[in-house]
Amino acid sequence: MTRSPRPRRHLAAEIAAAIRSGAYRSGEWLRQVDLEERFAATRFDIRAALAELALRQAVEHVPNRGFRIAVPDRRRVRDMLAVRALLEAEAAVSALPHLDDAALRLLEAKADAFDRAAAEGSMASQSATNLEFHDTLYGFAPNQALVEVAKEVRDRARLWPLVLWPSLRAVRRSAEGHRVILAALRAGDAAAVAASVRAHILGSAANDPACSAEEAER
Repeated sequence: MTRSPRPRRHLAAEIAAAIRSGAYRSGEWLRQVDLEERFAATRFDIRAALAELALRQAVEHVPNRGFRIAVPDRRRVRDMLAVRALLEAEAAVSALPHLDDAALRLLEAKADAFDRAAAEGSMASQSATNLEFHDTLYGFAPNQALVEVAKEVRDRARLWPLVLWPSLRAVRRSAEGHRVILAALRAGDAAAVAASVRAHILGSAANDPACSAEEAER
């Protein structure tokens, strides 16, 4: 297989996406030769990407041993979620004045798509439609630099292997959260929009890889 160099941050993002998808287990050692083959990259670029992910605490570097998948730090995950909630709430509030009837119908269609995925779709389709709802909303925010930072924090908060929603009830709770956000948007209530986005992010079991099924059912 021909190996072609890739930009450092792009390769780190690809490896992070594989970690989030559950391709590797917490604590699993990463063989660089396997990563070279999987991502068609040079050893130098793989090491650079792993070093970047070590700074993000997605992987752990052990001297004279190599790199392994980090075990989620529950406190760090919760801290990152708090930052994410602040940024995404601000993005939603700033989008509010730019939402017309057509935009609200589009958001409702995105919420409907997640409802269908929640009822009969795969975990991949549930994750994709959930992100589409949020990204569509934030797409109306005038400050796209804010949105980019919010998305980066979202990715950094989800660097570990995920179970996503650990139960059907947890998925339905996320679907209900979308409806609460939509109601606040339709009402034009900025405070309610911010509160609903924060509650949705902080209360969703899908956002916390350390969350147990018992916690999701509470």
